[in-house]
Amino acid sequence: MAKNDNNSEKKYMKENKETMQPSPEQKDGIEEPNVKEYGKVQGGLVAFVILVIIIIIVLVSTDMFGLLN
Repeated sequence: MAKNDNNSEKKYMKENKETMQPSPEQKDGIEEPNVKEYGKVQGGLVAFVILVIIIIIVLVSTDMFGLLN
């Protein structure tokens, strides 16, 4: 009996594999965002923050704010 079940299972799997359709390139529904462009924005933000920190250090060290009385 088990041998008969095994044969029918293999036959079922073979039939399903032949009728299965490949997944479409254009998926329906919600898609994940394209994150490739975030690298440029993130790099620019890091450069801007470093530049601001350098400017603040230079201004404080030259006593532009009058903090070193």
